[in-house]
Amino acid sequence: MRQKVTFIEVAAVILLFLTALIAFLGNGATKDYGKDKIIIAFGDSLTAGYGVVSPGKNYVVFLSEMLKIPVINAGVTGDNTSDALVRLKEDVLDKNPDVVTVLLGGNDFFEGYSEEVVKANLRTIIRRIKKTGAKVILIGGSKQLLPNFELTFERLAFDEGVDGYVPNILGGILLRKDLRFDGVHPNERGHKIMAERILPVLERVLRSLDE
Repeated sequence: MRQKVTFIEVAAVILLFLTALIAFLGNGATKDYGKDKIIIAFGDSLTAGYGVVSPGKNYVVFLSEMLKIPVINAGVTGDNTSDALVRLKEDVLDKNPDVVTVLLGGNDFFEGYSEEVVKANLRTIIRRIKKTGAKVILIGGSKQLLPNFELTFERLAFDEGVDGYVPNILGGILLRKDLRFDGVHPNERGHKIMAERILPVLERVLRSLDE
């Protein structure tokens, strides 16, 4: 009876060791991919981190920490899609990125631009980025706040064959006072949720670069 118990205990220890080893190797692989890649987050105040109290973190900083690789913040508060298109070359294309996340359109809505204008500008942005060989991840806004614009993002993601799409990035965040700075901007806790929603899509796209 004593020998049987000892055998079970040894087997359990070996199983735990193998599980830990697999987890360790898996984590190492996750940390390694994308280290030599240039990732740019292109957007407006949501990307710039408006409302996050210094030295707080926005979703770009959280993504960089989660991935353990740099993510360049190319967000400018107040930008609409037309403004972003003007600075696309200098802030994005000239840096020869491997992956670009695009989160724009909210200011167009508040300034009264139509979905067609937003769609046309985003289509141009996406195509110009893809023309360089970089991967594009399009990020939607809020189904609660911008339902029509969100449909535009979804159609655009499909029509342009983007490499990744993150829908409704602000879903639920704007409904909770503890997650937002004001009516349309998340606080640090809200930004962490945004990063967690983007992370799996960005990881998948980064892995595809080495396939």
